[in-house]
Amino acid sequence: MSTMDEKINRKFLLMNDILKNIYDILELFKPLLEVMLKMEKVEQYKKSGVFEKAASLFGEISVLCKEIENDSPSLNLFLENLGN
Repeated sequence: MSTMDEKINRKFLLMNDILKNIYDILELFKPLLEVMLKMEKVEQYKKSGVFEKAASLFGEISVLCKEIENDSPSLNLFLENLGN
């Protein structure tokens, strides 16, 4: 396996780990979030933009993962060659 292939595989593994960790975190906090959303104080967080900020941060994580994926022009060639 070439060095370029190893770098590409490493990026895919990193992206996979990041996304798995985010999923695991959300699953761990799901019961807590369900309780929190029933609380009156949640309205303050909705109004102050905390939820929007959290959603924005997850969006940024997604963009960063895509940047890792698209970091190398050879990645596109590699992906095209997978179909051959």
